[in-house]
Amino acid sequence: MRHASCLLVLCLLLAACGTTPKRTNPSLYVEAKYSLNEPEALPRALRIPLVEKKGYLFVPGAVNGRRSGQMLLDTGSSLNILDKGVVNRFELEQVGEGKTRGIAGTQTVTRHALDSLAVGGLDLGVEQVSGLSLYAMTRGLQTSVSGIVGSVSFMPHPFAIDYGKRELIVYNRKTFVPPKDAERTRLEFYGRLPAVRAKLANGKEVLLIIDTGMGNACALPMGLASERGILATGASGAGASRGVGGEIQTRIAWLETLDVFGYSIAGVEVTFEPKVTESRRQDLPVGRIGSDLLSGFRLTFDARYGAVWAEFAAPVEE
Repeated sequence: MRHASCLLVLCLLLAACGTTPKRTNPSLYVEAKYSLNEPEALPRALRIPLVEKKGYLFVPGAVNGRRSGQMLLDTGSSLNILDKGVVNRFELEQVGEGKTRGIAGTQTVTRHALDSLAVGGLDLGVEQVSGLSLYAMTRGLQTSVSGIVGSVSFMPHPFAIDYGKRELIVYNRKTFVPPKDAERTRLEFYGRLPAVRAKLANGKEVLLIIDTGMGNACALPMGLASERGILATGASGAGASRGVGGEIQTRIAWLETLDVFGYSIAGVEVTFEPKVTESRRQDLPVGRIGSDLLSGFRLTFDARYGAVWAEFAAPVEE
């Protein structure tokens, strides 16, 4: 009987200790208050602070409720991506493979299951994420990049990127009202990437992917470098563009004008690249518009109504 009592006490002590690991460092955990899977529960405007580094916008990420590091906000990516190191740290199960096209070509990505992926306390409502080494991007930007947040998760909802206030704003569709004093432009898509039409100085029309993950102002196919009537000056030198897949060599010049978002902008720096993107369009040359130019705007997207509203961003008060 005595042995039985001792055994009972031991079992009670083990039960009291529990088998679930305690959160020894609460600062490593973050709770997502809202989810894109429940858009009706969103506030009128959910404002997520962004951090600007060298012209790029970053947002704090969380994997399965634990902080994962800063993630690049990249509307030029159709995938949500975690760096391989983050995938390994969280021991995410691999469930498949796929291909993604980067600036320097096609790369293989792994697909991983997870319970949740959140940015700034907002659960993106995804069950899988892509894995890819972002070492080259981290080295090129000289800042840690734990992942990439594409625009695909936000596109079903009205949302805005405000460079001036450094905010990502996700709106509740039931109460969303488009900005009154902004220029409305037709929102198109290149694959799953947001794009708008623009005109060069000679009237030539191009389709520009809105790419917050590109540091340059504008990128166009190398074939347009010899187009008459579009440049303020000839090509001034060589450069390089970095992104998923590595680095490519470019030629740099200045456009005489670029008509985009309802504005005519003079003297836009342009990089001519061997292959801006794998073009699936035969009617228009496809290029990209990046953060060097986008940083002057507040952009509000509503894919359901095929519109993007652009207004000049108010400067940040330091």
